[in-house]
Amino acid sequence: MLSEVKEWEPSFMRLSPSKINTYMKCPREFYYKYIAKIPEKKTIHLFRGTLVHAVLEDLFKKKFRTFKMWEDGNPSEWMQNQFEERWARDIDSKGWLWEIHTDSEMSAMRLETEELLQNFVAAIDKKLNEMVTWKIYKSKQQAWNCVAPKYAEKWVKSHDYAVIGIVDAVCNDFDGGTTLLDYKTSKRYGPYLPEDYYRQLIIYAFLYTLEMGEMPNFVGVSYLRFDDTFYVKVNQQVLDEAKEVIMFVHDCLKERMEDVDKYEQKPQNLCKWCSFHKSNGGDCDAEIPKWKPKGNFKPRQKSYNENAFVSDDEFASAQAGNDDSGEINTVWDD
Repeated sequence: MLSEVKEWEPSFMRLSPSKINTYMKCPREFYYKYIAKIPEKKTIHLFRGTLVHAVLEDLFKKKFRTFKMWEDGNPSEWMQNQFEERWARDIDSKGWLWEIHTDSEMSAMRLETEELLQNFVAAIDKKLNEMVTWKIYKSKQQAWNCVAPKYAEKWVKSHDYAVIGIVDAVCNDFDGGTTLLDYKTSKRYGPYLPEDYYRQLIIYAFLYTLEMGEMPNFVGVSYLRFDDTFYVKVNQQVLDEAKEVIMFVHDCLKERMEDVDKYEQKPQNLCKWCSFHKSNGGDCDAEIPKWKPKGNFKPRQKSYNENAFVSDDEFASAQAGNDDSGEINTVWDD
């Protein structure tokens, strides 16, 4: 399946999926952010993402570790209390938020975040009910082991490849396999998975396989605002692709070291939102491409393994076709 790398050395920097994606998007941005370590502009979206991930981690890791705790407790009320407590506490220490956002923007983000977390709880109850209704499991107790993650915020890493990541949720599959999920508070990007999301997922699959000694069946992005998940089927080609991109970025860093001039610019429309661009007070002088009419649009060439993608229906079909004996895979100790 996978073996530790031989006769190859990583660069001077420990990588992560975020660092790799930044380099692939724009080497110059990577230099400013991770080598020069110039602070980025802060946004409420970063604040919201950190808060949501913290609440969801505690949901399963500390409060509702078993189905009995979930059934006897009130997860919706607990979620609301956690949200209000963290929002009030954290917002007071983030005075910069009020400098860059209006009161109406802050109120809208608060309401959206509150709804997002409540939708997550409702989605768990919905999945438990569906699994019993569709006779995938005989009871919600049995279904719980596939709905609740067996690991929340699972660190995965490789010393030989000098890369580390955090998987938001590691869940059991119906057949005893594993699915890795990454939570996103962002919007969906149409019927396809953005390349940076795909790259992040396959790196998680690669690291998990190395560390745990087993290949996950699927990796997926869970869009929390929509109760929608985009899955990627993991196979050897996916793992090899992840290894190649990790080694590629390391090799580029070894060649460029800390010389800013060797980290080329990649002018693109995203430059207008980059903290390091001159239009935002930064040092980068890349010329932002002019907008082109939709009539000149050309489909983007996909560099990823398109055969790896599966739809929700295909995923459900693959899972439902597996063993439905209802055997319980114990996730947490009572």
